[in-house]
Amino acid sequence: MYKKIIFLMVLFSLFVKTAYAGGFNLTSIGKVNTSGQQISHWWYAGLTPVLTGEAVAGSVVTISIDGVEATATADSDGSWTYNPGELTGGDHSIILSNNGSTISFTLTLGTENVNWEAIGSGSAETLPAAGVALPTIILISSSVLFFLIAKRLI
Repeated sequence: MYKKIIFLMVLFSLFVKTAYAGGFNLTSIGKVNTSGQQISHWWYAGLTPVLTGEAVAGSVVTISIDGVEATATADSDGSWTYNPGELTGGDHSIILSNNGSTISFTLTLGTENVNWEAIGSGSAETLPAAGVALPTIILISSSVLFFLIAKRLI
C-alpha cells in the first residue's frame, strides 16, 4: 500500500518542474536590515537606498518610487535588487508589488529630515507579512489527489 503511494509521489515530483517560494518581502534598504518586517515608515541616512528582497524565482517585482515605476526580476534563488540611484532628501512614497502582493511605505532619506523624538519613542505600526497562497493550495490539492489515487489502487 505504502509502496504505491511513494511511487506516485516520486512520479509526481518527476513531472512538476516549478517550485514556488513562500512569499514576497523586502529584506533590506541599503545597509538597513528590515528582516522582512513591514512597517509604514522607514528612515535611511543616505540618499542612495538600494532595495533588496525575496520573491518567486524568475518573477517580476514592480517598484514605484513617488509614482515613477521600474522593475526588478528575482534570480533563481528568489533574490531581487533595485538601485534607484541618488534620490533627494526627504519623504518618498514606495510601493513594491509582485504576484498580487503589495508592500507600501514611506521612506525618509537624509539625517536632517528625521523626527528623532518619534524614533526614540519606539512607536511603530507593524503590518502583516505578505505571502502567496498558491503553494499551500498546490500542496493540499496534490495530497488529496495522491490519497484518492492510492485508495483506488489498493
